[in-house]
Amino acid sequence: MKIAILSITQNGQSLAMDISNALKQDPTVIRVDLFHKNVKQNLKNFFHSYNFIIGIMATGIMIRNICELIENKKDDPAILIIDEKGQHVISLISGHLGGANEFSIKIANIILGESVITTATDINNKFGVDCIARKYHLKIDDISKIKNINSALLNNEMVQIAINSKYNFIWEDLDIRKSYDKINNKSNDLTVSNGDITINLKPKKLVVGLGSRKNIKTSSVVEGVKSALKILNLPIDRIDSFATGEMKENEIGIINAAEEFGLPLEIVPTNLIKDFKNNDITCSDLVIEKFGLPGVCEPSSLIAAGEDSILIFRKTSYNGVTVAVAVSKN
Repeated sequence: MKIAILSITQNGQSLAMDISNALKQDPTVIRVDLFHKNVKQNLKNFFHSYNFIIGIMATGIMIRNICELIENKKDDPAILIIDEKGQHVISLISGHLGGANEFSIKIANIILGESVITTATDINNKFGVDCIARKYHLKIDDISKIKNINSALLNNEMVQIAINSKYNFIWEDLDIRKSYDKINNKSNDLTVSNGDITINLKPKKLVVGLGSRKNIKTSSVVEGVKSALKILNLPIDRIDSFATGEMKENEIGIINAAEEFGLPLEIVPTNLIKDFKNNDITCSDLVIEKFGLPGVCEPSSLIAAGEDSILIFRKTSYNGVTVAVAVSKN
């Protein structure tokens, strides 16, 4: 998550700093930037540069300033509004695909406020198809059909989800089982349908990047991966591959861990890592000194996930193992 926090008042600025300090401890948060005043110009400058925008201000101020910036639910950032006393955290736009609803709960827990969510599926305890897509990193082929499927859920109509046995873990999700009827699917893609309306959900590529000290134990790598995925609330079955740098291609602990999980290990050539440019990478002085590279786990995960992939879990150390997770654009 890349997050911008925009405040207007002194109290709001203080609250923004408190939220920022808390979020920086979260490895799923890649970046947090603070902005103060100049609402119209700041929003115009950075609107599509962040996944989440938190406005500590009156709801009306935000609405009036984003009207000309909003494009569509696929590309717009999630926007939250918080009053300067931190009493209410309002999910304003991109509640499902953008993750504003879930994020509002996270922020409310941080500041001990109340999350305000108004989307119909959520308040009626229905799990929208766009929620499935976001939670499990699936690409929706036609977002215009989301409304049809979610309306059918609200009307208690039969909505089917077709899942390949490879992704049975998705069906084990209680929120999904209580909202959909399951049928089997031979394709790796998932489909959700109601009558003549069908949405295809294509899994994006998820890659766990690994780095480690020399002669790392297999158990340390395994536990590091499990710890990261627990924070992401993802099962290992959703991961497509592991990746590490060429300098670690003979590291037995990493090799054995990949085999234990039953996943391929992609070896990323040193020259690709050296030439790789991405502003979200956390440079390591140790790796720069030893290998002349900015890092191992983050660039390896991003390169293996493909062009325009993004980090969803920044480099985090676990007993001599560094773990990062990247997801493909498509």
